[in-house]
Amino acid sequence: MGQETYLMVAIIIIDMDKKKLTSQTLAAIFLYTLFSVILEKDYSWDTIINELKEGVIFGIVYAVVIWAWNKYKKKQ
Repeated sequence: MGQETYLMVAIIIIDMDKKKLTSQTLAAIFLYTLFSVILEKDYSWDTIINELKEGVIFGIVYAVVIWAWNKYKKKQ
């Protein structure tokens, strides 16, 4: 991942409760990776690393959605 990705994640976390967003994002990454590896039925390191990369992307998208939803709720 490049520095832009880390910067984007850092900007998202600044405005929201850091512990809540971080724990939800890490849980999403873990569960995505776990279920993906189980469904692949291939437990090699290559598969685990590949699914972990996809899980990180999923976690970042999930964090953005959660952050946006909370911003929307606060405005109302």
